[in-house]
Amino acid sequence: MIEVEKMGKPAVPIVSGRFEDDALASSRTFGMPDLQFVIVPRIYRNLADDLCVSQTEDAIDDLIASLTSDGTQAVQSESDESTLRFEGEDRYDAVLKMNQEFTARDWSDALPVLPPTREAVENLIEGTNLNGNDVVCDMPPGFGIATVEQIAINSAMAGAKPEHMPVIIAAIKCLSVTGGHGGKSMLMSTSPQAPMLVVNGPIARRIGLNGGSALG
Repeated sequence: MIEVEKMGKPAVPIVSGRFEDDALASSRTFGMPDLQFVIVPRIYRNLADDLCVSQTEDAIDDLIASLTSDGTQAVQSESDESTLRFEGEDRYDAVLKMNQEFTARDWSDALPVLPPTREAVENLIEGTNLNGNDVVCDMPPGFGIATVEQIAINSAMAGAKPEHMPVIIAAIKCLSVTGGHGGKSMLMSTSPQAPMLVVNGPIARRIGLNGGSALG
């Protein structure tokens, strides 16, 4: 729908209520944060024909209103803060507050992350022969620019070490060319599928990658 809108053709997607947050995130990611859409209660897949018809008919007035409006709506701007500071009674409390804030901003999936401090990020960059602002690739599905520094920031939150960076960067390059249409279908699908990365050879042993059976 975003591509249709960019061609100058009015378009209003119909979105199941369960996917409203996904629709908002996608519209921001693909450069049209003010894209209007109409919410329906049920997912169309596997929905009985009569229910598909009835919920679409119920949405017709909203569709017409969206198509004939000026298309403007308030959009919450993203924070442009380059550095965040978290304070607490001790380091644990500060890290806990950071995790709570990151989860609230949808920067994590609520699993614990480590602070991507400037020192930690620079330490990871030193594990490569690249500069922090070097571009590695366009990263699907949103096609943001993945620089070495940005990869290091994410790696720091996951607890990576400098010697892991060459493998992480190679993995990012692989993911950037996954599947057709820039990997959108695979990386954005709600179906049970995911890309698989295989790390093999001396590098796996050198960085201590956990492999083999659970018995060692």
